[in-house]
Amino acid sequence: MELLKVDSLEVAKEKLYNEYKKGLGIEIEEVLVSDSFNRVIANNVISKVNVPDFNRSTVDGYAVLAKDTNGSSDTIPTFLKVVAESKMGEECKTKIVSGECVYVPTGGMLPIGANAMVMLEHTENLTNEKIAIYEATPEWKNVVHIGDDIKEEETVIKKGKKISAGDMGLLSSIGVESINVYKKWRITIISTGDELVSNEKDYKFGKIRDVNSNLLLGLCIENNFEIVNKFLIKDDENDLREIINDCKKNSDVVVISGGSSKGKKDLSAKVIYELSSTGVLTHGIAIKPGKPTITAYDKKTNTVLIGLPGHPIAAFLLFKLLIVDLYEKITCEKNKSLQKYLELCISENLPASPGRTTFQLVSIENDKAIPIYGRSGLIHTLSMAMGYIIMEENQEGINKGERVKVYYL
Repeated sequence: MELLKVDSLEVAKEKLYNEYKKGLGIEIEEVLVSDSFNRVIANNVISKVNVPDFNRSTVDGYAVLAKDTNGSSDTIPTFLKVVAESKMGEECKTKIVSGECVYVPTGGMLPIGANAMVMLEHTENLTNEKIAIYEATPEWKNVVHIGDDIKEEETVIKKGKKISAGDMGLLSSIGVESINVYKKWRITIISTGDELVSNEKDYKFGKIRDVNSNLLLGLCIENNFEIVNKFLIKDDENDLREIINDCKKNSDVVVISGGSSKGKKDLSAKVIYELSSTGVLTHGIAIKPGKPTITAYDKKTNTVLIGLPGHPIAAFLLFKLLIVDLYEKITCEKNKSLQKYLELCISENLPASPGRTTFQLVSIENDKAIPIYGRSGLIHTLSMAMGYIIMEENQEGINKGERVKVYYL
């Protein structure tokens, strides 16, 4: 097997994407609209109805023939006969002719023949059957036409959009009760290392508290992935092999944190190679932080295998850059998280790392990007950061005051 041949970030992502495309892909399921928030829709939604499906008033007032109000003013009112009342939630079957009007509440249906609404404030009741109108009202004023909001056969939501609260309301407005969405990825997180402990009672001087399990758990929740299980294991090849092999049966992605570099006990690459149908696709990415990253895909179980560095910042970034990016690319997710950024000025000169794509954490103060310095093993820098900037592998650095894209964490 060929390992430790460094790929660029884009090449690593492309290799993983191409292999995954050859497999079974992401399954689709039907869910109720009430359960669809933040899910990625798997097909276009085409309305079968007009919204509204009748001419609707936007004010409380009287439905009229617009020509009847020509010349109306405070001094020269128009007098009309009130022939009916349009009731909310009921069809208005009344037909009006010149000289007649119908009372219509906000959202109510206009009677047949009416082509304008006069606001109640511009009218006066003279008797139960007669009103005075004090304002000239042009055709279709204060009226929402049939199909003004949504037209029949209109594509209202496109495949790949993450469903928002507004989308849920829109779907309800056209009578859709359920939609097809991509299934949530089921993810298993495995943290490895003899030095790691999972809780305070097991902590001893010289040990390290496991950070990455909950860090990656938070990323899964943020991206609407489902957690199958979390494991903390020692640097034991047999244990790692057994757990990964078992997890492939019910996980779409198995993430191994730690054990991906060249150290004596770093076993992830060897085990991942044995347990994936493709072997290791990438072992080493020209990126800082995160160089010792491993990617693979097992076609037999349709499982992505990712070996992340043990350093929290590197693990955080590579989870987003590989796993989140792959899911969004496969589902054509329209609101791609990795595309959301602000353009700000950098507060100081910033060097790059020649030959590697460099990711620099930043905070934001006074509309400026402030670099946060610290090695990738320092977790407090990630907590302080609001975003990150990217320096390409052929970029020498960034000059103070230069505008940069700050990608949201």
